[in-house]
Amino acid sequence: MARHVIIPGMSRWTEMVLGGGLLRKAWVAVAVLATLLAGMAAFDQSADASSYDPDELQFLQLINGYRQENGLDTLVLSDTLAVSAERHSEDMARYSFFAHNTAGSSYYPVGFQPWDRMAAEGYDYNTYKGENIAVGYETAEQAFTAWRNSPSHNHAMLDGRYRVIGIARIHDSDSVHGWYWTTDFGGVLDPTSHTPGESPQAGDADAGEPAPQTQDGPAETGGPLEDGPDVENGEMDGKAVWEQETENGAELIVDGHAYLGDYDHGRDDLSQKIQVGENTRLSYDLKIETNELHHPSDHLLVRLTNREGEQLAVLERYSDADAGGWRHETADLSEFAGRTVYLSFLVKTDPMLRTAFYLDRVSLEAERP
Repeated sequence: MARHVIIPGMSRWTEMVLGGGLLRKAWVAVAVLATLLAGMAAFDQSADASSYDPDELQFLQLINGYRQENGLDTLVLSDTLAVSAERHSEDMARYSFFAHNTAGSSYYPVGFQPWDRMAAEGYDYNTYKGENIAVGYETAEQAFTAWRNSPSHNHAMLDGRYRVIGIARIHDSDSVHGWYWTTDFGGVLDPTSHTPGESPQAGDADAGEPAPQTQDGPAETGGPLEDGPDVENGEMDGKAVWEQETENGAELIVDGHAYLGDYDHGRDDLSQKIQVGENTRLSYDLKIETNELHHPSDHLLVRLTNREGEQLAVLERYSDADAGGWRHETADLSEFAGRTVYLSFLVKTDPMLRTAFYLDRVSLEAERP
């Protein structure tokens, strides 16, 4: 008998298996990532069409039914993405980590991100790419439900730009969590793409299709976007440049804004390098939502740090006592004119009630005379 519990506003699930007295934590995390990648040397690897286990195929049915209910096209299997997904699940189990970045591996260099692993297996197209990961869930239904009820993971499953999916469920009885799930998404049909029970047809691939464009400009970019002197991606329309550190493994940039906190014992840090010019101020939009009105201890620090992460200055401090709708904020940077520092939005939360901090439109602006 199993009982599933989800804590609102966070990406952590707890599953208690009562029969054997085993307490198992199940975590979910997402990288809803869109990136344009330069060509990389690819390994000649592909999954066999018959190698998908029943729960992996059931997950495909669940996600496609869900997408159809929401007016989206269904996904087809990519054996290439299945390899990158399977190897990441294997690595997480074998090397005892739970993250999108590779912390230890039998296949990839340490530090590889989802699109790096996909490219290493041959999926190196200029297109949108994404990844969901989860641990502790045995069945497709459990993993699907966890992701569906988490906003960032749900966003990935309902992203209409994706056309293919790689699905991998790994079990390792000697691992920390037992069961490990990875689903990798892509926006281009590759030569290994196929529906269940059919063989891949290379002639049906559209590998030469360009990256999707929007009316507002080019597609979102990931790894290749460089961190310049200003604030890059301050509009929060992608995942590039911002460095993200979280306690629960959730993606901090979702649906065009940053989303920090909103879970117990949390520590979220969103940062990037900037060069402070003369007469420059920091500008950003902020919204705070909370149900913690009597114990204002969840807080956001807008700060500057050095390269090693040591705090140089706190520009502004907010708590759940400052809750309200979107507002425009500025901070004085004159003390650091001419210096290269790291801009950091650090959120810490207590074990009481919840506070969510939203950020958008972060930029450096010239002070008016």
